Amino acid sequence: MRLLAKGAEAEIYVVDWFGLQAVLKWRKPKAYRDPTLDYQIRRRRTINEVRNMHMAHTLGVRVPAVYFFDPERAVILMEYVEGKNLRDLLNAGRYHYLRAVGVLVGRMHKAGLIHGDLAPTNIILAGGELCFIDFGLGEQRKGWGKKVAVLYARDINVLLRNLDLYGERADFLKSLFWEGYREEMSEKAAVVEREVARIRASGRYAERL
Repeated sequence: MRLLAKGAEAEIYVVDWFGLQAVLKWRKPKAYRDPTLDYQIRRRRTINEVRNMHMAHTLGVRVPAVYFFDPERAVILMEYVEGKNLRDLLNAGRYHYLRAVGVLVGRMHKAGLIHGDLAPTNIILAGGELCFIDFGLGEQRKGWGKKVAVLYARDINVLLRNLDLYGERADFLKSLFWEGYREEMSEKAAVVEREVARIRASGRYAERL
């Protein structure tokens, strides 16, 4: 068992699963929380993550296959996805993948699925197909309206903030994403874009203060 990553919420290990290389995600107990509350939080988040992954899969969005999960121990055992992440692709000038990302994010949003952490490192090109990982902060929403549009906008803004780092190329990269997103979301995309603009404008104002 090899530690792959250690975050605030969980530890990620690479393990052997009957001869297959797999990923083990474990939400460790938090000593600062009440034990009963801690158990409920870790259990609920584990179940929620698996549900989000299942929903994405049913929408035709590739996610790691789940081999096993145990809500009581807050553990998920899943496929190890090997490939280049979106950050690597962009750094190599392979910008066109952003349009495909926009299509897939739009597909999830259209169905009410919010990824929760659309960082480029959570999108991996594997076998010629984009795979989305880490749905731990995701959620599912029904219906449509301003409140839901704001949640979609916050989801997208995580990605856009990363694209800001590309300087003079940033606007072009964002336009590729929006092109794919509009294809899936149709007229609703404009509502989400307006909410993104408001979020980003308020963020810049806060930074100036």
